[in-house]
This record gives sequence, C-alpha cells and structure tokens, in this order.
Amino acid sequence: SAKTLPRHPLRDTEVNRLVANLSGTQKFVRGLYSGGTFSYEALLLLENDIGPVNSPSSLKKEQKLTNIWSSKGNTVLDLGDDLFTRGRPHPMIDHRLRHDRILQEAGDQETAIILLDVVIGYGSHHNPAREVAVSINAARELAKNNNFAPIYIAFVCGTQNDPQNQLQQEEILRGAGVIVVENNTQAVRLASDIISR
Repeated sequence: SAKTLPRHPLRDTEVNRLVANLSGTQKFVRGLYSGGTFSYEALLLLENDIGPVNSPSSLKKEQKLTNIWSSKGNTVLDLGDDLFTRGRPHPMIDHRLRHDRILQEAGDQETAIILLDVVIGYGSHHNPAREVAVSINAARELAKNNNFAPIYIAFVCGTQNDPQNQLQQEEILRGAGVIVVENNTQAVRLASDIISR
C-alpha cells in the first residue's frame, strides 16, 4: 500500500502551541509568493482546506482582489505577476516589493500567517533568505508594541548545489524565527491546520 506522507513535519502539540500564541483578531493567511506556480498551488490547496481565498488571479470572480495593494481575508499573491512588476525587477531578484508587503501584512491585526517561497538558483538573488530575514526583523521591530505577531512559514526551492545553498538559506530563515518546511504543499497545509483550529 502507498505510504501516506505527513501533511507537514509539525506535531499536533506544536501546532496547538502556535495557535495559542495568536490573538483573537488573527484569522487569515497571507501568501506572498515570488512565482506564479507556487501561488496557484497555494490557492488550490487553501481553497480546498479552508474555503475562499482572495487573489488578483483568483479561481472565482467574487474572490478577485480588486485592490492588489490591500489584502482582505485569506489572500494569496504572486508578486512576480505583471500587475506588480511593471517598471521594476522581478521579486526573485529585487526584494523591495515583498519587503514592503511583509511589513504591511505583519502590521495587520488580522494576519495570522505569512507564507513565503524562497527560490534559489542562477537568476535569483544571491542571498534571498537574508533579504527575507531582514524584512521579518524589521516587521518585528515595527510591531513590538502590538499584542499580535504573525507566524512565518517558508520553504526553499532549490538544492545544496545551487550557489546560495539550500541548507544555508534554510538556516538563515530559521534564525529569523521562520518555520521552515520542505515544500510549498507542506507550508500551505501547515497554514491550513493553524487557521482551522
């Protein structure tokens, strides 16, 4: 019989502990992806697990995000979409757009989880995890007087042979307090489990 893979690496007790740290207002997932494939996969999985998800490229027109600069409810964004990249470099190379959005979402008392992909390899930023870590630390600093803080979940798409080195990138993310999982599916399923508790 086929071996069923775990939904994600966290045990129930760990998921419950994460949920216990959220404030009553924190209810939603905000996916800030740098690529379309992962953001679309996240949309499909989240819709299946937790219900409607808003996005500029939503599956249903009633969930189409009319103002891409402001999330509402559960929201998944592909920041590499032409809507966001007009006149600026792609977020796999230039992190500024995602930096600003991380600060924005982290400052929203409805944000429970921020989902992130870190894509490495030739053609990507030479150290994207450090860029993400800088943004998360900046968001923490800005929000230190708030009684809420989002949970960050991320995965690194790449290998140890990539110039940025997958394991080193994962270490940098963990150092910034990010829950690092193996792939997008695990990241999204963990987010779903936290949201639906």
